[in-house]
Amino acid sequence: MAWRSTRVVVGVVLALAVVLILVDMRGPGPADALRGVAGAVAGPPERALSWVRTQATDRFGGSAADRARIAELEQELASARAQAGAAAAGTVAEADSRELAAQAPAAGYAAVPARIVSVTASQDPVRSVAISAGSGEQVAAGYAVLGAGGLAGIVDVVSPHVSTVRLAIDPGTELAARVASSGELGIFRGTGAGGRFEPLDPLAAVSAGDLIVTLGVPGGQIPADLPLGRVSAVTGSAAALTRAAQVTPAVDDSTMDRVVVLVPDAQGVGP
Repeated sequence: MAWRSTRVVVGVVLALAVVLILVDMRGPGPADALRGVAGAVAGPPERALSWVRTQATDRFGGSAADRARIAELEQELASARAQAGAAAAGTVAEADSRELAAQAPAAGYAAVPARIVSVTASQDPVRSVAISAGSGEQVAAGYAVLGAGGLAGIVDVVSPHVSTVRLAIDPGTELAARVASSGELGIFRGTGAGGRFEPLDPLAAVSAGDLIVTLGVPGGQIPADLPLGRVSAVTGSAAALTRAAQVTPAVDDSTMDRVVVLVPDAQGVGP
């Protein structure tokens, strides 16, 4: 009986989310509709569904079957969100696709164009976006996603024609990186609003304005030399082994609306 009550609440939340999406899509234009989708989904519906999941676990026993069903409903909500957003956004123009693809490595990867169809709110602890490309376009988890300027994020969860991308600035992002000019190695970590570069050598020469790029590995999912951002300030002390550089992201996620996913050629996708 308890689970039945939870299921009813979840169903109402899911229906509300879809209604909000459709209402927002009635805005004055495609761009407004697209941002409206993001606002509708990143707000009350997802938080309400998160509350339902918590209640099912804490108050109703939280069986494996219950958790699986709620996860399934969450995926349905994400798919509805992304499909509605994709319809509002339309397709990626060929010229836009060529412009972004020009930033991709010259060989070894195919550039799959996609639109941003929803975003998380900037105050959310997880920074991610949904894009209009998925396993049907040979996209897989772990692939690099480029925006205008450099690495936007990494594919996290994939469904047939929609994927969730963890942004480079997400606190869960950690990438091997280097200073482009000197080759000094370190770790790039997302901070939620920007990035942080921690050199392996505390005596390494790192200065404001330095470009930080991905280290990558030959044939890997994350190519080398993708821009992550530029150093805005260096903090800490070499003597205390605490030096780190604050990094301004190469990609502005607040204005990003189109991207390309770098798919290794071995996956069989052409440019």
